[in-house]
Amino acid sequence: MSQEPENNLHSTTSPVRRGHLRRIGIVGVLWRLTLALILFLTFFPFLFMVSTSFKDTHQFYHSFWLPAWPPAVHNYVQAFADLKVYIFNSLFVTAASIAGILMFSTMTGFLIARYRFPGREIIYYMMLAMLMVPGVLMLIPQFVWVQQLGLLNTYWVMILPYIAGMQIIGLFLFRSFFAQIDQALFESAQVDGAGLFRQLWHIALPLSKSILGVVAITSALGVWNSFLWPLVTTSDENVMVLTVGVLRYYTRTLNQYGLMFAGYTICSIPLGIIFTLFTRAFMKGITSGALKA
Repeated sequence: MSQEPENNLHSTTSPVRRGHLRRIGIVGVLWRLTLALILFLTFFPFLFMVSTSFKDTHQFYHSFWLPAWPPAVHNYVQAFADLKVYIFNSLFVTAASIAGILMFSTMTGFLIARYRFPGREIIYYMMLAMLMVPGVLMLIPQFVWVQQLGLLNTYWVMILPYIAGMQIIGLFLFRSFFAQIDQALFESAQVDGAGLFRQLWHIALPLSKSILGVVAITSALGVWNSFLWPLVTTSDENVMVLTVGVLRYYTRTLNQYGLMFAGYTICSIPLGIIFTLFTRAFMKGITSGALKA
């Protein structure tokens, strides 16, 4: 007798519960479809670029949205031959700039975080204040400066300003990270006779691999995609980087969309490789508090 009301209650509430679960399932399906649509719209321009890069002019006009057969692989051969000088220049400038940014930002961040000297905080906040100055305002003063130094149409006209400007965000990240390391580690190193450089090399740097990945990726994106500064400081194609070279490449391949998009696809490959290699370190650096003040 005592189980009959419970069975009746269960029988009356089960359809309601099943309807609620059904509504939740429908909402979940709609959310997934919406996210899939957003993801498709996000990647569609890239997919369209890759698809078009395998078409010749005839295939482009007769099969605009869909892939065409046979693929015009020769577009990539010709595009790479036209862009290889620009690609090498961009790789060299990016690698040299990242090396300089990491070297100087780690040293300055470590000194400001672990070494006490008069005016330390003033210097630190004055350097951070440079982040609030729009880069376009510094364009003319920087151009006059490099012109007086005779650096126009050289690699140094790009490398030195990139190191000077982009190490500020690295300084902020490294200083914040080094300040959180336990002081006992450095005190033990001092007892063993280690100076500041050995403390940085043997203690701080091995612990900051994730932060190195964050700074390396953000710096690589900034240097590789920089356009205005290389445009106004270089006119020699022997030192011209990819962002400026693609502009001239566009004028040479006008109306040859397959060849043009093949060049654009080649331009995107190096950044994709860099991001793939450093994604784990980048995400680990963010989740470990690299971007906290």
